[in-house]
Amino acid sequence: LPSTLEAVEEYAFYGHSAVKGTLTIPDKVHTVQAHAFGGTGTELTLDLKDDSKLSTIGAGAFDIAKIKTIRAPRYTLTKNTDNTTYTLAVAEGVTTVAKGEFSSRGSVGGTGGIPKTTLNTRLKGALLGAEPHKVITAITLPSTLEAIEDFAFFSYARVQGTLTIPKQVQSIGKHSFHFLGTYHVNLSSLILEFEEESQCTIIEESAFENTGITSFALPEQLETIKDSAFAFISYTMFSSFTIPAKVQNIGDGAFMRTRFSNGATLTIKSPDLTTLGAQLFVLRPTDTVFTTVKLPKAVYGSYTKAQLADRFGRVTAYQDLDGDAHTPK
Repeated sequence: LPSTLEAVEEYAFYGHSAVKGTLTIPDKVHTVQAHAFGGTGTELTLDLKDDSKLSTIGAGAFDIAKIKTIRAPRYTLTKNTDNTTYTLAVAEGVTTVAKGEFSSRGSVGGTGGIPKTTLNTRLKGALLGAEPHKVITAITLPSTLEAIEDFAFFSYARVQGTLTIPKQVQSIGKHSFHFLGTYHVNLSSLILEFEEESQCTIIEESAFENTGITSFALPEQLETIKDSAFAFISYTMFSSFTIPAKVQNIGDGAFMRTRFSNGATLTIKSPDLTTLGAQLFVLRPTDTVFTTVKLPKAVYGSYTKAQLADRFGRVTAYQDLDGDAHTPK
């Protein structure tokens, strides 16, 4: 393609299945319309230039099922050895995953705040020719990452292995990983990890709601957990769970209906809680989740037994952090 090219119209190169090698999109190209390169060769590497002006990618513009690798300034999508699924690697040097950048869902009750222009660009458009929830099985994030914005990976993608949040990430946006791994949860085994010395202080509402996560632990610097941040995670089986000492605000339903094993113990270490959201772990006060709940003495002074039941359900034993029995007022 010539360096002067600015747009590729729909179906322009559709069906060239014998094409191999590297297809380079010139840096002046701002638009690739629907199905422009659909049905291209299985050995094809798609190369988007570092200074690419590409801002609009039409539905099915690149037939993902036929492409071996997509190299772009902000990510690389590489076909796995099964020859049907892909690994998504966000590029080193990227500091922010933008709003909706790798979302593979157009809407849930509307666009949910994702700008339409974002939905039509980058990975989203490239995947529209296939079924996005069947494509990506692994996601890797760069060490340079500092923020993950709203709806960043809002997707049913079948994700496996460990999703590591780099230590410089300070905030995780609303719905940023919502639904990830749930469509093929029987094929997913997703462990969520925060790197040692994680700087993450806030996890926004519904950030990990209804994901296929099987294991996770909260970072020590965390201060705020918003509404439904870890709600409806059905594939964990914790025997104990700890909320770190610096957490001051926990929103409504932050862990509601997240699954724990029988006889599990919950420990909340922070004595400075200013908000302990309603229905924190349970939908009803009669639900049983934990056998033992350990809270700082100062927290017990702020909540009645009925208010604690609204948050933790039916609990066999309340204790302070030293393990001494406590009877809520």
